[in-house]
Amino acid sequence: MNNKNYFDLISLIEKELLIIEKLVEEIKPYHNDSNMKRIKGSILHDFYNACERIFKWIAKDINGDFSPLEQWHKELLFRMTVDIKDVRPPVISEELAAEINEFLQFRHLFRNIYGFELKSDLLDRLVDKFDNTAERFIKEIRIFLQSFKD
Repeated sequence: MNNKNYFDLISLIEKELLIIEKLVEEIKPYHNDSNMKRIKGSILHDFYNACERIFKWIAKDINGDFSPLEQWHKELLFRMTVDIKDVRPPVISEELAAEINEFLQFRHLFRNIYGFELKSDLLDRLVDKFDNTAERFIKEIRIFLQSFKD
């Protein structure tokens, strides 16, 4: 990847990381409000979408390939944990991928049910994990990006 493409990619990823930081702030007023399931669900949905957008850019611009197949969401997440020799180190840790997978599963659920059908226990568990998962995601992505500067 040439320098211009690299700096374009960095800029796009940094913008998405700022969006994730905004989502973390946006959910705080609703954290303990059981009447705001739709709002919390939407924010968690947006979080996963931002993560996946970053993964797609990396797969396309660094790996050189992004071909969505059946089950591609989970496959893309898994690929981000793999060290690709002479191309890139792992983007995120396997532990973080497992946490993000829970948000992927929720995203699928959120898209396929009505907001009033959201279960409070699942939603509350993910909301409780959200700050830490988002913070860890941002940190691991920035470490990944730094590996290209070194």
